[in-house]
Amino acid sequence: MSSEMKPIPLTLIVAATPSHAIGRSSALPWRLPKEMAYFARVTKGEQPEQDGLNAVIMGRKSWEGIPERWRPLQGRINVVVSRQDTFDLGDAPHSHLASSLPSAVSLLSSIPSTPISPTPPKLNRTFLIGGAQLYSHGLTIPHPSYTADRILLTRLKTDFSDCDAFLPPVPSATKGEWKQASHKELCEWVGWEVPEGDRTEKDRTGGGDVVYEFQMWTRESRA
Repeated sequence: MSSEMKPIPLTLIVAATPSHAIGRSSALPWRLPKEMAYFARVTKGEQPEQDGLNAVIMGRKSWEGIPERWRPLQGRINVVVSRQDTFDLGDAPHSHLASSLPSAVSLLSSIPSTPISPTPPKLNRTFLIGGAQLYSHGLTIPHPSYTADRILLTRLKTDFSDCDAFLPPVPSATKGEWKQASHKELCEWVGWEVPEGDRTEKDRTGGGDVVYEFQMWTRESRA
């Protein structure tokens, strides 16, 4: 198989509670600025060899859940997956529309030029950033164009009520499919020193303290 035909590795990045909850009414049930800063730093990338841009793939509701002043996510190629082929992304630079996860990956394999970006950037890493349906699709539906082989999981130790979006019950080491990487491996992969162990941060939505841990899981095999 030539390098052009190799499946693109996808990294899921997600924060989830002990019950795998990840959202409520198409938004995060919590607001943790330090955790969000981690998300931004990781998805932008700081690898020494990096000379292009990372990509983030998200569903339409996830795109709409980002405050307009922060769209698109800067310093990254944004791909929005929507069945609405007329969905308007405006004139946001480095932003593209795709009809499905496979079509998003196909687009990234040959990034089109635009009047705003006449020279397409080189693609580095590709992150799947939500929502729940897209996470589930990436994790459970194999496709020759991509392989979801890594999860950067912020494991919240606190549950939140009234959530309506959930991650599939992974990662799990019970079947030997996934393995939790060491903290050193996480730091080596992202390219900088990630805080280790439990972190405590005040929920800015008005809640109390939230305890969480930055984890990385890698896929060992297809179950």
